[in-house]
Amino acid sequence: MNTVKTILFTASAAIVMASCGEKTPEGPKALTQFDACSCASVEDLNSPDYAKCKELRNDSLFNAQYQQCRLAIQSGISDTSKVSISSADEAKNLTAAGDGNYIIDVSTSSLKWRGEYVVGSKHEGAILVKRGNISIAGGALTGGELVIDMNTLINTDLSGADKTKIETHLKSADFFDAAQFAEATYTIVSGAKTNAITYEIKGKLTIKGKTQDLNCKLVIAPNGQGINVGGGFMFDRSQYDVRYGSDKFFDNLGNDMIKNEVIMTLSLQGKKQ
Repeated sequence: MNTVKTILFTASAAIVMASCGEKTPEGPKALTQFDACSCASVEDLNSPDYAKCKELRNDSLFNAQYQQCRLAIQSGISDTSKVSISSADEAKNLTAAGDGNYIIDVSTSSLKWRGEYVVGSKHEGAILVKRGNISIAGGALTGGELVIDMNTLINTDLSGADKTKIETHLKSADFFDAAQFAEATYTIVSGAKTNAITYEIKGKLTIKGKTQDLNCKLVIAPNGQGINVGGGFMFDRSQYDVRYGSDKFFDNLGNDMIKNEVIMTLSLQGKKQ
């Protein structure tokens, strides 16, 4: 059980084993190499390093690695060269979940989100799963769906009037327009197994009626007759017409600029149908 918990945590943080850039008390150094993790450490959107990295991200493979590194950093590990965590990809002698259709238990499952300004504060919170399922056949994921109730979005790092204000704003038309688009959906198209419990997922994310391809990695471990699912992904909110404070739509935002990347981590439980 401890092994499974460690692996699920690792997947949730999407830890990669490459260095994500050196930092000094005076601030980040200019990049000396432009690999995906070094680029993921660049915070200054006006720097030459950011411009170069943005150009490199036109390559789909580089961009996929960049997104993994960003997720690692945003999950609280800013320099993975100083951290030693076993990857779920290295797990041995583990039992795979059996074939079947698993219904997500919404009472014990959770989704967490994180977003932040380019300069200054960051915020995080949670949102409820409305319904979902994952289907496994022949050792591969053959489909599945996760429906998210946008009206349940909450903030967890503020309190009182500040908490109410940010929750109301995020549900408004400035952001996710929960009144008009009450549900967001992640659809699993397929999932190839990389070891007994780790799957590379091809999927599609729908927010505000707009659908984009979004791939991720999930760890699916058996739990009695059910499953535990851990993982995380990042999406670019500007692709879903979430415009407020985005440099994709507005110029001269200054300290009001909000990063386009939204981090999601999930912990799900499923019961075999």
